Amino acid sequence: MQPVLAATVAHSIQQAIYDVSRILLYPVLLAALFCLCWAIVEVGWFLYELYLRVRYRDLEALEIRALKARDAFAKGQPRRAYKYLQENTYSTVVARFIFDLIRNYQTERIAEKPLKLLQEYEFYTVKRLEKTRILVRVGPMLGLMGTLIPLAPALTGLAQGNTRQLTDNLKIAFSVTVIGLLIGGLGFIVSIVRDRFYQQDISDLEYLLELLEGGGGRLRIGPPRRHRGDYDDAEHDLPDLTLAVGDAGEGPPADDDEPALAAGDTVVAAGATGGDGDAPADAADEPTQVISWEPLVPGDAASERTPAAGRDEAPPAGGELF
Repeated sequence: MQPVLAATVAHSIQQAIYDVSRILLYPVLLAALFCLCWAIVEVGWFLYELYLRVRYRDLEALEIRALKARDAFAKGQPRRAYKYLQENTYSTVVARFIFDLIRNYQTERIAEKPLKLLQEYEFYTVKRLEKTRILVRVGPMLGLMGTLIPLAPALTGLAQGNTRQLTDNLKIAFSVTVIGLLIGGLGFIVSIVRDRFYQQDISDLEYLLELLEGGGGRLRIGPPRRHRGDYDDAEHDLPDLTLAVGDAGEGPPADDDEPALAAGDTVVAAGATGGDGDAPADAADEPTQVISWEPLVPGDAASERTPAAGRDEAPPAGGELF
């Protein structure tokens, strides 16, 4: 009596497990289709991010914009600085960070907030990567479940000689396997490349904050101007380097009453002294570095050049400051 009862209970448990697995077949198929659509969307976003970086990312341009923004902040022109910062749109992470950074400058102006924002965006990139990393694990799992569940009715059909039932179940099993592997492969590729992208973005943001607020202390965030003409003129740009064409190590030709300028000297930019009343007051006494260079003579190697101290010929045309 007891062996019969035990066999009945075991058969009931096996039948319950079989029924649960059969019920799970359609949720697994729906989940596999959903993950496949999710993977396709993530691949589309990934291609868009790749295009933005290849087309618009430029470290030198990032440096120039950050330095110009710092100079505008120092001159009390925050709206001009915001315009320079908003030109860094080669990444959605960088664009969102700059938006929050500008909002902090405009409203709260908390000195420690930029560093906290940077940490928050590090967590944001990790959260963004979790989406595709989930696909890497879930895709093959769904593929395996979709493969094993139809095998039981397929073997039943084989035992009963029902080839149609065998064919239908094997077709479902192999199709879900392929979809699961495709989901995992796409998620893996996107996760690996995005990880490098986001690490590069965080590094760029750290560099941007260092250029904005590092070295010389905190920036002075002045009140915004009321008119666009107050900050949209070329005189508020960073001072350009002045090139002096002439002999190596010598400055440009000078009058008898004025000393010659040597490489590395600084002069006051023309029109920036405010002495004639034409230049604005905030642009007065802007230093400009003088750089000298020597035109290359055809046939002369760089290593065979001799010092130009003994030359008596006049400098070439156009050797003045320009």
